[in-house]
Formats: sequence, structure tokens, C-alpha cells
Amino acid sequence: MSKVKRVNRRAQYTLEFKTEAIRLVKGGQSAAVAAKALGVPVQTLHGWVKQHEAGQLKGAGDKPIS
Repeated sequence: MSKVKRVNRRAQYTLEFKTEAIRLVKGGQSAAVAAKALGVPVQTLHGWVKQHEAGQLKGAGDKPIS
């Protein structure tokens, strides 16, 4: 019987996706509602907001932007 090797991969999100998620939160929508609608953990969304405010937000394979 052969074994199947499983690789745990982290989800990768584009800069555009993250920027839109941040726009929802900055526009007044709660982080919990925005995260649920987008299918991301609320902690992840909070992290993106903090990175954006610090000028360190980047997308999958991108350099940080300010």
C-alpha cells in the first residue's frame, strides 16, 4: 500500500484582494463580517489592516507597498 504525502500549504492572497478587504473594514464594516464574507480568518484580516497601517502590506509574491 502506498502512502500519500500531504503538504500543508498556506493560502496566498493577492494584493488586490487584501486591499479590498481592508477597504471594507475602513469603510465601516466589522472585521468579523468582512472576514466571513471573504472566507478568511478574522485574525488574518486584522493582521492585514495592521500591515497596511505600517506600510508593510504585500500580496502573494509582491514587495511591500506604502
